[in-house]
Amino acid sequence: MPKASELLALFQHFKRGYAAALHPVEQSYQLTRNELDVLLFLSNNPGFDTARDMVEMRGLTKSHVCKSVDALTRRSFLAARRDPQDRRVLRLSLLPASTQAVSAAQEAQRAFFQRVFQGVTEEERGVMDRLTRHLLAQLREGMPL
Repeated sequence: MPKASELLALFQHFKRGYAAALHPVEQSYQLTRNELDVLLFLSNNPGFDTARDMVEMRGLTKSHVCKSVDALTRRSFLAARRDPQDRRVLRLSLLPASTQAVSAAQEAQRAFFQRVFQGVTEEERGVMDRLTRHLLAQLREGMPL
């Protein structure tokens, strides 16, 4: 088992590297990190299209999601419509104005992950995928986040 300090260092380097990879996209499209996270979440997770989905699945704070959705809606990057079954729920969708920013962000994501996983075999990726899912389930079940 890796040392706690090694795991914590891995998480910090991963987080910083990911932020650095997305930073040029944020600057190019004048987006905050939270706004970009909202766009990426909606584009990468079809069928999950509410602020609640982002909060629960991505761990974003409710206030940051609401503020980002408002800003993105004003810029015509997002549309929000009431759910016909539950009028309290707003369904979010990407609009054409977001296409270039989303594409650039997804390319930055791909390049980052490609760099991180360079030299990792398919078998190792499979093991990591199973381990990641297991650890995430353990953390979600047993620990309040």
